[in-house]
Amino acid sequence: MNFHIDWNEWFVVICSVIAMTMFFRIRKHFNAITIVIIWIFNVVYVATLDYALAVTPFQLYYCGDNETYEPITAFAHIFMYPPFSFLFLYLYDKWNLRNKKNRKRLVFFFIGAAVFSVFFEWLNVLNGFLVYTGWKLYGSFPMYVFSALILLKLYHFIERNSPMQKKA
Repeated sequence: MNFHIDWNEWFVVICSVIAMTMFFRIRKHFNAITIVIIWIFNVVYVATLDYALAVTPFQLYYCGDNETYEPITAFAHIFMYPPFSFLFLYLYDKWNLRNKKNRKRLVFFFIGAAVFSVFFEWLNVLNGFLVYTGWKLYGSFPMYVFSALILLKLYHFIERNSPMQKKA
């Protein structure tokens, strides 16, 4: 494994610390079952998409300094990406977007979340954590909208079927 620590690893660590700090501020909004399920889902979902798009035959991008697997990729999957899912769900609840009267706001919320995600991905590219070898940034927007829909469906499923009361 050809692994060394340079700026792109520090970028991931800094972003992860910021993301985890944000998560710890909002974690009490979610019950333990929701946190565990969403966290595991997020790690598996992101890792699966990343590996599917990064390996042969696609090889559309890679993470880190070279095309081989690097530990910083797993670190990002575990500590950098899941907190953003919780921020998305927290804001969804805080802004009462499940109310049918707020459907237009929900659409704008999804668009805003996807725009933020594309911006954050661009920062990852700019700082060398993601290296495109065929992927185009504009392809990420519909992926983020689709992923947000899946996340929201899972969240509603957990809420409906969780034996624990949601903490406020």
